[in-house]
Amino acid sequence: MNVRYMIGAATLLSVTMGPGNVSAFDMTFERYLLDKDGGSIEVRATHAGDNGTRDAARQQLQEEARSGISSSAPALKEHEKKIEYRYEKTPQGARLRIKTKDHDALLAVQDFLRSQMTKPGNGGGVVFDYVPDTSLIVVPVMINGHGPYKFLLDTGSTKSILSTKIADTLALPRLRTEMLFSAGGNLPVTARTLSLLQVGITRVKNAEIAVGNLPLMKTLKVDGLLGSDYLRRFKVSIDYDNMIVDIQPCCPDSISLLT
Repeated sequence: MNVRYMIGAATLLSVTMGPGNVSAFDMTFERYLLDKDGGSIEVRATHAGDNGTRDAARQQLQEEARSGISSSAPALKEHEKKIEYRYEKTPQGARLRIKTKDHDALLAVQDFLRSQMTKPGNGGGVVFDYVPDTSLIVVPVMINGHGPYKFLLDTGSTKSILSTKIADTLALPRLRTEMLFSAGGNLPVTARTLSLLQVGITRVKNAEIAVGNLPLMKTLKVDGLLGSDYLRRFKVSIDYDNMIVDIQPCCPDSISLLT
């Protein structure tokens, strides 16, 4: 598999947050992540060695961990007793993990985090992670409003692929059976229809995706691959320092941006 680590223009996406509840410090960088239990907020000093900003970020998130964030997020207020906050120190700042086991509270938490991701100034930036012990990039993907699922950013794959387990769980309609050709051998897949595929604030409607059990996905512990059939619709650049993929539409046909 040919995975390139820089895609499209080599420009860096600089994300410096403006005024807000946990971003009220000069020279801070803030990012939001979703996971199956809720998500997290990370705040860190933009410049290494800026201990004053680092300590202010830590103090603010410690306070948020004690009191919760429902006072600044009314949508979370009715679920505050079902939401847990956990503070974690990071080298240049801190992280606030937000977890819940309640379905309605989970939706509220993730809606709140998405609203922060898409607020003015965040552009099309998506926070990415690496496959452990590799340079392979994994991005969070929402499918028909469910997720986020972990997708490998793979320009070497002509097809985007989703695991059979998730496709069946989401009851995605089958279109036809195909054969996928790969370096690891031929793999039978089914073509399925997605009502909505969303990466960050960018959405593709009525998308088609291949579904199968690719051994590589199991090895890397990802739910799918984002291949060139998806990526060619966008202008994509990667900021490795801040772990941000900037995704901007280049073709308007079935693409829209959340506003």
